[in-house]
Amino acid sequence: MERLDREETARRRRVGSVRGRLILLTVSLMAPALLSMGFLLAQADRESRGQLYQQMVTTARALSGAVDRQAAVGVSVAETLATDQALINGDWAAFHARALRAVEGRHGWVVVADADGQQILNTLRPYGAPLPRSNRTREEESAYGAGRSKISDLLNGAVAGRPVIGVGTRIMVKGKFYVLYYVVDAASFTSVFRQQRVPDRWFATLIDNNLRVIARSRQNERFTGAIVSKEMRESLAHSTEGFLKTVSLEGEPTVVAYTRSPQTGWTLSVALPRSAQGDAMNRSVVIGSGVFLLLLVLGIGLSLAYARRINDEIRSLVRDAGAIGRGESLPAAPPGGLEEIAAVHTALRHASRELAARQERQGVMINELNHRVKNTLATVQALARQSFAKAPLSKDWSAPLDVFTERLIALSGAHDLLTRTGWREADMGQLITASLGAHVDRVTREGPEVALPPHTAVGLSMVFHELATNSVKYGALSAPGGRVELTWRRDPVTDNLVFVWRDIGGPPVQPPALPGFGTRLIENSIRREQKGQARFDFRPDGLVFEASLPLPEAVRWSNSF
Repeated sequence: MERLDREETARRRRVGSVRGRLILLTVSLMAPALLSMGFLLAQADRESRGQLYQQMVTTARALSGAVDRQAAVGVSVAETLATDQALINGDWAAFHARALRAVEGRHGWVVVADADGQQILNTLRPYGAPLPRSNRTREEESAYGAGRSKISDLLNGAVAGRPVIGVGTRIMVKGKFYVLYYVVDAASFTSVFRQQRVPDRWFATLIDNNLRVIARSRQNERFTGAIVSKEMRESLAHSTEGFLKTVSLEGEPTVVAYTRSPQTGWTLSVALPRSAQGDAMNRSVVIGSGVFLLLLVLGIGLSLAYARRINDEIRSLVRDAGAIGRGESLPAAPPGGLEEIAAVHTALRHASRELAARQERQGVMINELNHRVKNTLATVQALARQSFAKAPLSKDWSAPLDVFTERLIALSGAHDLLTRTGWREADMGQLITASLGAHVDRVTREGPEVALPPHTAVGLSMVFHELATNSVKYGALSAPGGRVELTWRRDPVTDNLVFVWRDIGGPPVQPPALPGFGTRLIENSIRREQKGQARFDFRPDGLVFEASLPLPEAVRWSNSF
């Protein structure tokens, strides 16, 4: 017993508990929520990244437009000064004085150089002071030759001693070619970044056509003139606007949006450290994860609380089952419990009552079984008496013994059918098959399914066996081509079972002078035991036997719940 208890305990552990199942249910319900939350976070991240990229490109375009407007101011100043009458007349001293007044309050200064690049005047120096020679690029020479103004890329101002940007325009003084420059510090473009209010942690960079930094919103003095990164150079070689991931001049991983101006050819880039880009997503992940963990802990806590309540009520069911095993009656279920547990308790209560009723019925069944055994023994006694009573002691006993054995086999077949159904009922067709034995193939059977009660099934098994034995000895089954037709039905009026046995193709039949044992057994079984009617019709072409007997109403054990 202890071993069985240990095995049962181990089996329950393998199956699991209510607590474990509720926790598993909670986790399984939270898993889709976690997946949905992850999907939503990823979707939100994609949307936020898209919005960020669009904002950065928009900012780059705005800054590039502001730079173009500032460059346009320099072009306007240079072209306006180019029309000065003192300059046209070649009065360099007077033009120097007027140029100083024109650039007063501005961040730039004026330079005039001849066709070879030699500076004639520079408002950063007094008039007549020695000045250096300026170098011009091919693009500048081409633009000046065509009569167009030209904005230079980043230059190293020989007089200013710092990086500068110059706007040059062609002038003719007394028939000679000169170039007038309006020059500004490259650092002056940082004012654009301040005016446009670049967001915190962003930094903007102005890049010339030589891919060198003109101005920068962060650490401008350090990186002015520096060459941009390899990734930026490759992107600018293929597109005028775009977005890329690169490493800043400080060595920090960044995401960059850039756009190139069609007027100056300069590129304006806006960069954001990738760590700052991930901060918002990281905050969302942390908040989402915290909410999920909080819900998970809350769900598991509620699962444990409900599991404790369910376990308490299940333990009460276990106690109820033990009480039933001891034959005790169960009281009514206490109010306030779970509906399902209360239903099980009610079912157990009804089961305890049913078990008590069954114990009473078992006594009745034992008495009935005893009665059936006595009847069966009486039948066997009658079979033995009829089988052996007329056999002389000196003769061979094998023939009567064979007859007796066959009758016992037929009776045993009926018992086998009833045993398979718990002695509740036997099917008519299966009973006929078991009773006919080896002759079943020569008997045509036709009829509906009929459930026979045990008493009727035992009696009819002997009837069919005796009919088959009689047919083998004297009727259709004694001839090679003979056969038997056996049909049955339920009478629609009386609901009696009616069956007809008909020999076909056998030898001529004559009525017997005296009824034999088989005839008496059949009539006794049908009329006395089954309370039915039987009729033998000994026709010349074959025996026709017809019987009608009532079938008692089947009784089933049933529960009230």
